[in-house]
Amino acid sequence: MANTKMINVETKRPPLLLSRRFAPLFVLFQTGTFNDNALKNALIALISYVALVNDSFNFLPGVPQEAKVPIAALIFTIPFLVFCSIAGQIADKVDRGVIFRWIKRAEVIIMMVAGLGFILQSVALLAFSLALMGTQSAFFAPTKNAVLPQWLDSDELIKGNGLLSGGQFAFLLIGTIVGLKMATDYAILLAVLLMVIAIIGWLAAETCPPAPAPNPDLKVNYNPITAIIGVLKQIFEHPDVLRPWLGIAWFYALSTIFLTSFPSFIADVMGYEKGVLETVLVVSTVAILIGSLFTMFIGTLKIWGPESIRLVAVGIIGVTLFSALLYLAPSPKYLGEETYGPAKEFLSDSNTPLFLLAMSGTSFFSGIFVVPLQAMAQRRAHPKIRAQLMSAGSVLYNFFVNIVTFALIGLAMMSMPPKAPFLMVVIGSACVAVYSIWRMFHLEARKQY
Repeated sequence: MANTKMINVETKRPPLLLSRRFAPLFVLFQTGTFNDNALKNALIALISYVALVNDSFNFLPGVPQEAKVPIAALIFTIPFLVFCSIAGQIADKVDRGVIFRWIKRAEVIIMMVAGLGFILQSVALLAFSLALMGTQSAFFAPTKNAVLPQWLDSDELIKGNGLLSGGQFAFLLIGTIVGLKMATDYAILLAVLLMVIAIIGWLAAETCPPAPAPNPDLKVNYNPITAIIGVLKQIFEHPDVLRPWLGIAWFYALSTIFLTSFPSFIADVMGYEKGVLETVLVVSTVAILIGSLFTMFIGTLKIWGPESIRLVAVGIIGVTLFSALLYLAPSPKYLGEETYGPAKEFLSDSNTPLFLLAMSGTSFFSGIFVVPLQAMAQRRAHPKIRAQLMSAGSVLYNFFVNIVTFALIGLAMMSMPPKAPFLMVVIGSACVAVYSIWRMFHLEARKQY
């Protein structure tokens, strides 16, 4: 009698970056990251530096300079907050591949508006296009987080999130530098570049595989207030998903504190030119990129415990220690006669190595902290409402981002010490670290997975 027992042969999976179930998503995500940050930092450069010599870019006259960059950041984050909960419902009702295609088509149109803003030297048009990008990102974020567990296997989630986060920080860095450098002298060329990048993202979106909607009969609530309340109610009913999202929210909050504080801190307190801001951003972003990619390789090791919870604790402890060093250590300061000190003076300052070490250490451990949390939230969410839970998480981190942004505006209005934002990071991270350590032992004791 013939042996009819079937032999289980594991099919070898192609590398994620060569797979249709991941590569198009990677490309369309990174092109959007580039355009978001190039446009946002171009606006920051124009209102922080160019407005001093060109009144066309005088943003909110009469408002303290330290408050202008946080206000500009709100132009992006508030539309995200308003529309994200609606987007999460749509991503559970409509094929997610279709959503990606419409998002990237919209981005091409938004870049046309931004290009017109550069041509006309209109800060209002640039701010409007940034608000549109915030709206577009509101539809992308929950869709991306919901589709990853649909296209990837469970054991690929940390790797997929590591690749997306690592690429995100790399393209964030490139977009930031390009936006800062080209906005002042090559605005028209920047407008063309943004359009080309948007088209590349659109073409990538057209190749996405299908991602069938898990809840096609869902009735979408288009009222943003009640929609936000609805998705928040859902995530609070799923505390296992809520917990990692609160950690992710703090990551975005501390990132916002640094990104919105450094332009004014470097220009007005340290007294250095735009090139120094670019140097600091390069060091910070490369460090967080390395941290994310490092996590991609080690995050699945069993030594980190259930869902890499120990790695999360290591990450936030590192953030706390290095941000404390950044707060306590003396910062480089230009004392020369020029309006802004050149980058060579910054690099030769005796306080610069410790300043950059503290900044890069904080960023490196931030990457280690956030990647396992992203995979954790995606893995735990129920497939039928995953996009809505992901949109609730996005709403939470935008609440955090907007709260700290308003806090930064308040600190500027009250003329608090320049390093007060860094102290916010230290205190907040220390609180999260204490909870992470407690949670780690709590999970180990109860053997929950």
